[in-house]
Amino acid sequence: MKKRFIILALSVCAAVLAAFAFAPASASVSASAKTEEPDAVKARFLNMLNRNFCYGADFEDADTLTQNSMLAILDRRENSDSQYLPQAAVIGFVSDMYGIEIAEITEDESVHKDGYVYINPRGYTAYRHEITEISENEDGSFTVYSSVTVSPHDNDEFVTEAETLIVPNGNSAFGYNIIYSELKCMADGI
Repeated sequence: MKKRFIILALSVCAAVLAAFAFAPASASVSASAKTEEPDAVKARFLNMLNRNFCYGADFEDADTLTQNSMLAILDRRENSDSQYLPQAAVIGFVSDMYGIEIAEITEDESVHKDGYVYINPRGYTAYRHEITEISENEDGSFTVYSSVTVSPHDNDEFVTEAETLIVPNGNSAFGYNIIYSELKCMADGI
């Protein structure tokens, strides 16, 4: 299991590095992003931000990234057993949202069900973004600034800011990938 985790972690690192290395080379994707109406790009980014449950150090750990991604697709739970999500849906979402290819999701044998991933029972924080600014970077990526209403499962709601790096990806259902996202309250240690 530890070997699988190391392989998965290396895959995450390679995917992030590849996204940075190939972002400028994807001129056709960048060109299509430039031809898309600004309101359509903003709507796309807002959709991605509101489906994102990964911030800060979450991007450094493939297991955390995968577990948090499952929160975004809870509506795809197995009807006969709401404790599971189709493994293909989880792997597909992580690939589409973050550009990270996961070969296999490992879990405790006591909850294993072929073709599905067990949803670990836990409380979670909900995030609602309002985009305040979108800046296109020289390499064709975008830095998106947003105001975020954070609704923790065990505390009072509050508002903070987020900075998110998004890169074009023609292989993603979103047309883009989130490379990282940081909440100001996390960066400030709050």
